[in-house]
Amino acid sequence: MRKNSWILGILVALGALPLAVAANPLSASTAANGVAPSVAGISPAALPVQAASSTVKDFGLPILSHRQQQPIVDSWIVKRFDTALPELMHRAGIDMWIIITREYNDDPVFRSMAPLTTYASRRRTILVFFDRGPGEGVERLSIGRFNYNGLFEVHRTHNERQFEGLIEVVRERDPQVIGINTSERWNHADGLSANEKDNLVEALGPEYASRLVSAEALAVGWLEYKLPEQTDAYRNVMQVAHRIIAQAFSNDVIVPGITTTDDVRWWMRQRVADLGLGQWFHPSVSIEREGGLEGVERAADGGYVIQRGDMLHCDFGIVYMGLNTDTQHLAYVLRPGETDAPAGLKAGLAAGNRLQELTMRHAVIGGTGNQALEGALRQAQEEGLDPMIYCHPVGYHGHAAGPPIGMTDYQEGVPVRGDREFYQNTWYSIELNVRHPVPEWGDQEVRFALEEDAALLEGGWDWVDGNQTEFYLIK
Repeated sequence: MRKNSWILGILVALGALPLAVAANPLSASTAANGVAPSVAGISPAALPVQAASSTVKDFGLPILSHRQQQPIVDSWIVKRFDTALPELMHRAGIDMWIIITREYNDDPVFRSMAPLTTYASRRRTILVFFDRGPGEGVERLSIGRFNYNGLFEVHRTHNERQFEGLIEVVRERDPQVIGINTSERWNHADGLSANEKDNLVEALGPEYASRLVSAEALAVGWLEYKLPEQTDAYRNVMQVAHRIIAQAFSNDVIVPGITTTDDVRWWMRQRVADLGLGQWFHPSVSIEREGGLEGVERAADGGYVIQRGDMLHCDFGIVYMGLNTDTQHLAYVLRPGETDAPAGLKAGLAAGNRLQELTMRHAVIGGTGNQALEGALRQAQEEGLDPMIYCHPVGYHGHAAGPPIGMTDYQEGVPVRGDREFYQNTWYSIELNVRHPVPEWGDQEVRFALEEDAALLEGGWDWVDGNQTEFYLIK
């Protein structure tokens, strides 16, 4: 965690407690001091007293209330519109971007453009972005009645006459290339429904309908790009996720011989809910055990009873500030007399760390996901590792837009999407596993699966909040 980081400055200014040193095997973090900058023209000191950050009992990390998050999230949207969108539209060769989304059938891009107070697009929403040229910025319009907290200028129409308003806007601006969210390979860029596309084509008529192109490159570019201040905030988001895992993999939650894997996963889910955070998948907790689990009877709840000598694995993600995390960590349950995990298990974790290092070494700005996969797998195998790599972008979605580095069923390269280049200021879950023999378990081959979020910045890769290099130890 960086000193004087943006998000911690806000927390300090709000009077929240400094961050405690994380009681987990990740690097210790240092609380920031100093005055936080204003956000969207609002000084944190001006926020109402009732919006003050809360510290959930025994958690130790302050969590911003939804009321505090709102101006921050809105400021990110505006800055991205003003600074990133013109460049992204120019890079994609698109003059006008039309996004049509309907209530409870949202386009995947919509959430990244909507304020925190918006849970779903209202009725039919038609957003229009028009590149006015170098130095002029991108005009942003909402056709209909909704301005979404002032983020868009409204071109007012009745709800049943929105397409009439849309063609008025199009004719006035006469764009040569009109991007729409349709795509075969990029699910994040395929939000335009068949019905709404038919309505759009009819409204535009032959002249402008002939100018429609897929906006997949623009949609993916918009979703994958992150502001520096978003990366600063994401470090705090990751700290929260790591702290919950540390609590789950401790004797506060686990009593060997009694607690089941399902007990732990449900504890994690409830903990997230109690903290007022969101989730995008149900947590998983699994066991690697000497001799395996074949023939071991499941507990009544469907999980396995956690025993001493077990290696535990979790897969866990939260949603906070509109940002998603994705983490897989490992723990070891000490046997009587043990003070650390067996050397063979520690060697397996180290092998996983090495594969993380190789994956990031071969994933470079300007290179592609498939090139990174091929290079990292080749070097890992040359070093004697038994690797599998399946990294994915992360951020506005858990499995987000951008180039994947392999998939579990695509270790030879991912068609189309794997050929996308890496750009700076993007985030990825470095997700992978190695199989490694454990001498203490009779050379049993054990799967060491790790996942950690990292940012690809101008100067290269940076773990968002460190990576796991030691086991959580459960007594």
